[in-house]
Amino acid sequence: MGKTSLKDIIKVSKELNSQYNKNLENLNKELEISTDSRDNFDVNKLFLAIKGEKFDGNKFALETYNKGCRYFILSDKSIELPNDAVVFYCDDTILFFIKLAREYRRRFNIPVISITGSCGKTTTKELTALFLSTKYKVLKTEGNLNNEIGVPRTIFNLNDNYEIAVIEAGMNHKNELLRISEAIEANTVLINNVEPVHIAHLGSIENIAYAKSELFNNTRENANAVINKKTNSVDILKKEAIRNNIKNIIEVDIKEITKKDDNTFEYKDIIFKHNLIGDFNLNNILSALKAAEIYDVDLKKCADILNTYEPQKNRMQIINIKGCNVINDCYNSNPSALKNMLKFLSQRNENKKIAVIGDMLETETENSSYHKDIGHLINELKNIDVVIAVGNHSKDIYDIVNCEKYHFENAKNAIEKVKEFLKNDTAMLIKASLGMGFAAIIEAITNE
Repeated sequence: MGKTSLKDIIKVSKELNSQYNKNLENLNKELEISTDSRDNFDVNKLFLAIKGEKFDGNKFALETYNKGCRYFILSDKSIELPNDAVVFYCDDTILFFIKLAREYRRRFNIPVISITGSCGKTTTKELTALFLSTKYKVLKTEGNLNNEIGVPRTIFNLNDNYEIAVIEAGMNHKNELLRISEAIEANTVLINNVEPVHIAHLGSIENIAYAKSELFNNTRENANAVINKKTNSVDILKKEAIRNNIKNIIEVDIKEITKKDDNTFEYKDIIFKHNLIGDFNLNNILSALKAAEIYDVDLKKCADILNTYEPQKNRMQIINIKGCNVINDCYNSNPSALKNMLKFLSQRNENKKIAVIGDMLETETENSSYHKDIGHLINELKNIDVVIAVGNHSKDIYDIVNCEKYHFENAKNAIEKVKEFLKNDTAMLIKASLGMGFAAIIEAITNE
């Protein structure tokens, strides 16, 4: 990661009313940040202790001191370190990290695009960065480092070589994106959809829209908003953008493109070919194109490079195993995304269609029926031959579907049954929330 300075650390410390244990004279010292006690340390590296649900970085402070570290940001004031250690004590080290990233971001006078949404934000981030790369040197979020720790880490990867940055931002609770927005200070905010994802935490689609809209906070002057015109609660998104003084609101309307076939469309008299599956991905592509247009990227170059893009691991990949076309989409799941993928499965030409479905986590509330709705959709589609349901919530799918069906408590138990259907002229969708561990199924059948 890039380096912070004692000057910035002191500024943030005062802002958060935190404490530090030394009179600091050399305000020009630059320090590399680490949040991982397993790293190598010396006197020029700062250890910022993250306290999470399953670990407490404070407990490793002495270990990093013994490796050579002398600068610390801790939340546990009971931690005692030798006298030559410089320690900043604060209540919330993650917020401290976010604000340090804000100060670091301000060193670079480049546009930053922040991207969020309930579904497809990683694909949209990848496409946006891809299109921008035809004109600029682009920093982008790597993998899925889109939370309150991952976003600051990405920002600290900025250096003078980059001309623009594309940062993915995720959330599952209120105020997460508000905090993250402070680190990003975006020039453009892209929200590609609002769906019932994390609704168990947020309570309603409207609350999800407000939570997504938190990313409009702390934007730079003359910022842009790119919003899916057809998404749920779009009026809330637009209202919140305006409330945050964003005057240039660009609405993404899928009607602007003309679909030629499953992998070809026309936009502004230019033919685009792509390797993504499902019509729902057209909105992700168009959103990314809109973001690229803001920064004067040549659409013909976007068309040329789009054809090179391949889906990331475990995201809508099609893998042929023993003649069976396995649609590997086990990175995550939610009602909208699962419905889209089931419709895609039903439209395929293979003789037999298998759906391996795991729980959509953080969706069901006391009065919801999202998994039951999936069961009803499968019955309506009529041509899905087998359902293998995995997990407690997916038992609702199993109970409703009329086709050949099986239910298992966990992914590991389902593996042998899944293997039985790896046959020629078969399409198999494998989809679940990340916490269901469906990567184990993919690994097992790939090694067949």
